[in-house]
Amino acid sequence: MQQQKSHPTCKISAVGDAQARRAAATQLVSRRPGGIILVGAAYLLGGGGMLAWLVFLAFGAVSPVVFSMSDTGRLLFDAVLCLIFFSQHSIMVRGGFRLRLTRTVRADFHGALFAAASGICLLILTGLWQPVGTPLWIPPDWIRRLLILLFLSACIGALWGGLALRDFDPLGVKPAVAALNGRLTVAPDPFIVRGPYGWVRHPQYLFALILIWTAPVFTIDRPIHNALWTIWIIIGATLEERDLVNCFGDDYRRYQKNVPMLVPRRFKPWTYK
Repeated sequence: MQQQKSHPTCKISAVGDAQARRAAATQLVSRRPGGIILVGAAYLLGGGGMLAWLVFLAFGAVSPVVFSMSDTGRLLFDAVLCLIFFSQHSIMVRGGFRLRLTRTVRADFHGALFAAASGICLLILTGLWQPVGTPLWIPPDWIRRLLILLFLSACIGALWGGLALRDFDPLGVKPAVAALNGRLTVAPDPFIVRGPYGWVRHPQYLFALILIWTAPVFTIDRPIHNALWTIWIIIGATLEERDLVNCFGDDYRRYQKNVPMLVPRRFKPWTYK
């Protein structure tokens, strides 16, 4: 039998250590019924929010509420909606926030809570987004078909990037479900390079950039959305790099030297050895 190759694991287990020090009785969400509610919210709100955002990108805003504002006011309002999502997403992924969160929420449920909160913010963004003006450009049919092809390819690429990870869990529910069945699953993450991670360090961010810039909607509000998301993705990737270096140390530093952050620079993927 071929021996399975072991992978370096994260040197930081502060969240797991903090959870080990907590008594379940002091946490509002440790088992049932809070855990069941969180898992359901992750599926309903997290999955629904992501689907709503993809529909918004592909077909434009269909806002049930249209406010009486000037075009400038609507653009500013749309920018605030983006910033709400960015703030929630960026704050909740930081290690310091997760450490404090263990005071009330068992660590196994952090992923489900994050997915539910992100979904709420995306539903707010897509539901209240204020479209501005008529299309700036109506592309010819062949360009529109090309954009749609690239858009769908980015969706497939994002799925590929997720499946390349050890456990594909986009809504963070696997640890929560395990905890509901009485199993503690918080453990150091392994450092694995598979699939698109051999070409860029953050393929999910790359595919997200392709999604937002190939969506075939060209009203005045769309460049504001795309520009803000691009800036946030670049900043988020930079901040995430710091966490990954602290987590995996020299293994990740070597990865940084050999693989670019967002833009592939060679055809052959790099493999961790």
